[in-house]
Amino acid sequence: MKKNCRYQVKYTDFKSLNSSGGIYKCVLANVLLTLTDLKQKWACEGCAIPQIIDNKPCKYIKPHKFFPIRGSSHTWFSCELLNIIMDLPADFCHTNCAIYEQFNNDKI
Repeated sequence: MKKNCRYQVKYTDFKSLNSSGGIYKCVLANVLLTLTDLKQKWACEGCAIPQIIDNKPCKYIKPHKFFPIRGSSHTWFSCELLNIIMDLPADFCHTNCAIYEQFNNDKI
């Protein structure tokens, strides 16, 4: 695994007659994934959440992930301060938070 993700935890190990491995859990989506899944773009390998969270975005930004069917996923973020959702924080926050901060500084 290339990235460490705080939302990925080891769930259990398994052993069968011809194979063994680990099962992991994405706690954001409450879904179980195999080691093979973790290497797939639709699961963890293509997930932007670890990189975005590691860049320490605003404390109000919360990531979300949903796996509607096996082999696909949808990731989005919410702003708990403004009660909005967005595909990526940069889509909204970089422009609007600067305006929000300026507005609050003018009041002081």
